[in-house]
Amino acid sequence: MKNLLLSICFIFVASISFSQSKKGIGFRGGVNISKLTNANLEHKTNAYFGIFYQTRISDFYALQPELGYSNQGGKTKNEGLVYVEYITLGVTNKFFPSPDLGLYMLATPGFDFDIDDTPIGLANRNGNSGNDATFIDFNFSFGFGMEFKNGLSIEARYKQGLVDVYSSSFHNFESQLYEDRNQFNSVFQIGLAYKFNLSKKD
Repeated sequence: MKNLLLSICFIFVASISFSQSKKGIGFRGGVNISKLTNANLEHKTNAYFGIFYQTRISDFYALQPELGYSNQGGKTKNEGLVYVEYITLGVTNKFFPSPDLGLYMLATPGFDFDIDDTPIGLANRNGNSGNDATFIDFNFSFGFGMEFKNGLSIEARYKQGLVDVYSSSFHNFESQLYEDRNQFNSVFQIGLAYKFNLSKKD
């Protein structure tokens, strides 16, 4: 893990100093189709959105740090909703097998921070307790997209959480299942992004 973080930091610093790189800042957003694994829940539809900074290091690779918001969780069989809201922080690696076409594959390690038990989340609940979810989730996303020359992109991702969302029993439901097995975030994301070019034109 330490070596992975050092490698990410090195790539990030190198991308900033790379004189010929193409830089851009933008925003992204779309639909989350989420659930918790090993839980008696169905998929829930909600939203994600955020901002990013992209550095095109070569024709075939771009580095894209991201900051955003993601509404996840699931839906009970009686139509009740389980919300787990996160501030997200990730580093997307984009690979362009054919740069002229704009098609890319992506891989994103990231961290999600549960905001329900923060002062902001508690204020929204008038001081009531939050959702009992683990405060931080380490996750990994992969997917593909299409980047157009006008700055618009269309992409799809699958995001898998790697930390048990409920480190103790899942108190929202009376079931031994939530005490014996771990629940992980599982999210499909479909959305749009738009990038503003910061590089000087030749």
